[in-house]
Amino acid sequence: MDCPKCGKKVGDKDNVCSNCGVVIREGGENTKLSTKLFNKKNKKKNPLETSKLGKTEKLRSKLGLKHLKILLAVIAVALIILLIITLVVSIASGKGKKLAGKTAGYIGKTVAVAETKLDVHFKDKSAYSGLNKALEFNYVEESEDSVKVDGMTYPEWAVLITTDKKQNIKSVKYCDFKLLKKNIKGVECDKLINLDKFDKGTSFDKVESAIDIDPYSITYSDDLVTYRYRYWYDSDSGDEQQVILDVSYDGDNKFLYYSSKMVYPENL
Repeated sequence: MDCPKCGKKVGDKDNVCSNCGVVIREGGENTKLSTKLFNKKNKKKNPLETSKLGKTEKLRSKLGLKHLKILLAVIAVALIILLIITLVVSIASGKGKKLAGKTAGYIGKTVAVAETKLDVHFKDKSAYSGLNKALEFNYVEESEDSVKVDGMTYPEWAVLITTDKKQNIKSVKYCDFKLLKKNIKGVECDKLINLDKFDKGTSFDKVESAIDIDPYSITYSDDLVTYRYRYWYDSDSGDEQQVILDVSYDGDNKFLYYSSKMVYPENL
C-alpha cells in the first residue's frame, strides 16, 4: 500500500510510514514510538526565534537591560554624592557648636590661652554689621558663609566671647543664624511649652525631649549653660503668639530653671 502522506510504498502490516513517519493505522507500542518520532521530526521552531522580528526583540531586550544597568549606576552615584554633601553640610554646621563647647572650657582663662590651645584666632569685630549691632561681645569667630535673616545679613553661625578687664573669658555664646533663617518666628508648636512639671535636677535629655525643638543659641558662663529657643503657637484669640524660651542647666547638665518671654510687635 502507499503512504497517504508521502506516497511511498509501505508494508501491509506497517503502522507507520518508514519514510515520513506518519501514522497509517493505530497499533500498540510501535504507534506510540512512531508518534513521538513524528512529533519530534515535525516540531516547528518558534517563528519569533528565527524571524527578523524575533532577533529585533532580543536586541531590544539586551539594550533595555544595558540601559537599566546604566540608570541604576547613575542613581547609585547620585545617592553617594547626595550623602557626601549631607555629611559635609552636617560637619560644617556643627563646627561652630563644637568650637563654642571647647572654648567654654577656658572660661576664667585669657582669650590668648584659648586661641593657643584651640588653634584659632578670634576677631574683635564681625565681618557683618548686623551682628556687631545686634549682639554684645568682645571677640568673635564666625562661618565664612552667610544668610539673610529678616533682611539683615549674618554669618551662618557665630561664636561670641565676652571678657573682663583682664581679658579673661566670662561667657561664650553660640548662635545659629541659619536656623533662624528658616523662620524668624521660630518653630510652630501646638501650644505654650510649660516645663513646670520638671523638678530641679531633672536630666537634660528628659527636658530636651519635652521641648522637642532645636535651640538657636547656647550660652556658657561659669557652671551655667542656657539654651534659647524660638517658637510660636496659635493663641486662644487666634493670633500667632511668638515666644522666646530660655532653659538653664548646671555644669552636670541638670535642669535648673526656665523662662518664657512673649514677643510682641514693636514700633507700630
